Amino acid sequence: MSVRPSSLPPTQDMPPPGGFKKIDYARVFPTRGPKGWQLWAGSSLMIAYGFYQVGQYNTEKNKQKYLERKARYAIAPVLQAEADREYLERELVNLKKEAEIMKNVQGWKVGQSPYFSNKFMPRAVDPFDTSNK
Repeated sequence: MSVRPSSLPPTQDMPPPGGFKKIDYARVFPTRGPKGWQLWAGSSLMIAYGFYQVGQYNTEKNKQKYLERKARYAIAPVLQAEADREYLERELVNLKKEAEIMKNVQGWKVGQSPYFSNKFMPRAVDPFDTSNK
């Protein structure tokens, strides 16, 4: 059963005694991380440390290159002597082949350049030529 509105006394909502609490409507944002100067200082420190590390790596790399170069210079005469010995061995084999091939040619001198020049020019000897061995 329903009650007609006209039969009840009118009621109205009222504030509680002493009033409602004040509403805080100010825009207060929470801190969302470090400040700008802190970000700048941190980034600057990280970049400076990175440059320091790069400098240390370059110094170490240069020292290593220097030591390798020094070792290479120390063994260069030995390597050159070995290359000269191999060159002379190949030259001897080539001269023997030349003497065998040109034995029937009149006036041919083994080992003499067919070009008329006073400058020393080493022969072009192919170290990968397996027919000489």
